[in-house]
Amino acid sequence: MRGKTWWQWVLLSSTAICHVIAETRAASVVTGFLQGRQPEVWVADRYGGQQGHGAVRQICLAHLLRDAKCAIEAGDTGFAPGFRLVLLRAVAIGRRRAALQDSTLAQYAADLDRRLDRLLAGAEPKQDAACRLWRAMRRDRADLFRFVTRRDVPYTNNACERALRPSVIFRKVTNGFRAEWGAKVYAAAASVIATGRLHGRTALEALRAALAGVAIMRPA
Repeated sequence: MRGKTWWQWVLLSSTAICHVIAETRAASVVTGFLQGRQPEVWVADRYGGQQGHGAVRQICLAHLLRDAKCAIEAGDTGFAPGFRLVLLRAVAIGRRRAALQDSTLAQYAADLDRRLDRLLAGAEPKQDAACRLWRAMRRDRADLFRFVTRRDVPYTNNACERALRPSVIFRKVTNGFRAEWGAKVYAAAASVIATGRLHGRTALEALRAALAGVAIMRPA
């Protein structure tokens, strides 16, 4: 836009999806959007601009699996392989969560914590990527397995990635925007369509409702 790179943010909850196109990746985009509100749990990757917005955080396990894989490919044979196995176990539990009792989930959460404790109690890895990941997990270990006992919390931010996919295709086809107003109109339309889809509305129904001043979100 105007010869500069802008960034598209996707901010979502269980009831709404909002697209924001801004000229920065800074945390100020999120704080401006929230306007003083604080979600109970913030699900995101470890990017700095995503930190500190919720009362607590759930780190995206898909991103951590990618980081562990990179450390393994870089030569680490200690921490990263073991950490990857713990993450895969956590993901498997997350996939079965709906069929499990609360007491069982509590036992699984305690088991995951013990496995992680053993890994982090070992010597600091020598390989750079593994060392960075090890230090980060010692700092952020409380943010890994909140989803196990919080059924309303996802273990990845894949919903954001899926919501962003149409925009990636749009950008490839159009080569981006030429004016700021165009980006804002697109972000508003994308927000309306995506939120409408959450409530069983087609894109046309959602846009018609928005233009008519009718609520897009269906009453509970």
